[in-house]
Amino acid sequence: MTILAIETSCDETSVAIIENQKVLSNIVSSQINLHRKYGGVVPELAARAHSENIAYVLDLAIKDAKIKLEEINFVAYTNTPGLISCLHVGKVVAQTIASYLQKPLVACNHLFGHVYASLIENQWQFPVLGLLVSGGHTQLLALTKHLQFQTLGQTLDDAVGECYDKVARMLGLTYPGGPEIDQLAKKGQDTYSLPLPKNDQTLDFSFSGLKSAAAKIINQEGNQLNLANFSCSLQKTIVKILIIKLELAIKQYQPKTVVLAGGVSANSSLRSSFFALKAKYPKINFIAPSLEYCTDNAAMIGILASYQIKRNKEG
Repeated sequence: MTILAIETSCDETSVAIIENQKVLSNIVSSQINLHRKYGGVVPELAARAHSENIAYVLDLAIKDAKIKLEEINFVAYTNTPGLISCLHVGKVVAQTIASYLQKPLVACNHLFGHVYASLIENQWQFPVLGLLVSGGHTQLLALTKHLQFQTLGQTLDDAVGECYDKVARMLGLTYPGGPEIDQLAKKGQDTYSLPLPKNDQTLDFSFSGLKSAAAKIINQEGNQLNLANFSCSLQKTIVKILIIKLELAIKQYQPKTVVLAGGVSANSSLRSSFFALKAKYPKINFIAPSLEYCTDNAAMIGILASYQIKRNKEG
């Protein structure tokens, strides 16, 4: 079974070829340089860039996979969630290819794709607990079997990646801010006092208060702010609350596999703290995608599609 997968939900144009759940190619064209001067993604510009780049990315993905387009059995694409104009580009391209080849279309959920990215190089044992952290979402998800997602908790306001980016902008850093803060944090010390946001017994998150507290310190300190130390303090606070909530979920749901997923799962401090939980919970398998599969990419959509196709065949 060979799947051509397309991902255009935000600011990466990506096409992947998946054969029997093995990634043959995964081409990603990033738009970071396009949006950097605006401090964030501009939907209309993103959609236009997808339209301009998709043919080249598609051609390269097919060449890298060393297959012919006619060998494709299914065409998968991201249909939700995401920027509407961007999703539309991927959908139209997928529909066109599927119509030309007379092959079935598979619509996929972008967030579920992030979680399923961990299956590209790993295996799950159910039940599975997932911590999804990205620029637009922060969620705790549970699965007792494939494709049966239950939302245990989620952010009530800003997503964790959004918090990183907005504070980075206050600091005068470039977009995306998360990677810059991550690198600065490695050079600093935890010297600034920041509140742990929504540190309670629920599985929900909130980052707007942390963003406000960060803004207050930045305004008070002005030119005296130690950028590296502040980045370190901010990152430690964010990672600490994510791990606190994850541990609450682990104790409540007793999973056999815990997955870290989404763009922010590439953060070095979060990955380190996440995998450190292995020592505390030795019977649980902690897995996260390789860095190339953390951010938006079509391979994760192809893997998710493969399980959806299998479910439909089995009825």
